[in-house]
Amino acid sequence: MALWYLIHGAASSRLIWTRQMPILRGAKRAELPILDDVPEVRLINAWADWCLEQLTQPAVIMGHSMGGAIAQTMALKAPELVEGLVLVGTGPHLPVNPALIQSLLDTPREALERITRWSLAKNPDPDLLQKSLEQARSVDTHEAWRQFVACTAFDVRSDLRRITCPKAIIAGAEDRMTPESLTRSFLDAWPDAPYHQISGAGHSMMLEQPEIFNDILLDLMEKFNW
Repeated sequence: MALWYLIHGAASSRLIWTRQMPILRGAKRAELPILDDVPEVRLINAWADWCLEQLTQPAVIMGHSMGGAIAQTMALKAPELVEGLVLVGTGPHLPVNPALIQSLLDTPREALERITRWSLAKNPDPDLLQKSLEQARSVDTHEAWRQFVACTAFDVRSDLRRITCPKAIIAGAEDRMTPESLTRSFLDAWPDAPYHQISGAGHSMMLEQPEIFNDILLDLMEKFNW
């Protein structure tokens, strides 16, 4: 079994992958460091460098949202270390509503609560919603703002064809943070990449529909010998 390296998104943590660990034996989960000395426009690149430094062998990189941006950047920087890509609820660029970014400065706690609610399907499991809201209260609000600004600076659309490793895309049918048009845009460059959309799931699909999500991963592991 290949080594898997999992990267969380903005205003999130390694806990987003909790339900995947039983099937990904030996997987490593990044907990992205705070890099105060790095300007927002360079954060994705800096985190990609940091993640690459953690790898001692080639790995399948699975990234969620902003973590998907980091994963793509890793594949462009060091293709010899990226055995495959699984891109979850992400895109080749990640525009963010300017009003949302401003709200993270003006009313950060309220903004993070809205983001948490938007990250789940419209009728979420009450327990999952409550746990997600509790975790959001522990998020560093300034760091969350920096991470969302970093997303706005990310754009590798013109470089996608340089990524030649096996890759797959997973999307939530009710994702309100990363629209389907954005996730499907990968197929313009990678028409043969497996594309999976999970019904009844929003942006946090790996927590909302873990059994379906894990079945997709198992299929990909068999397909690509990961």
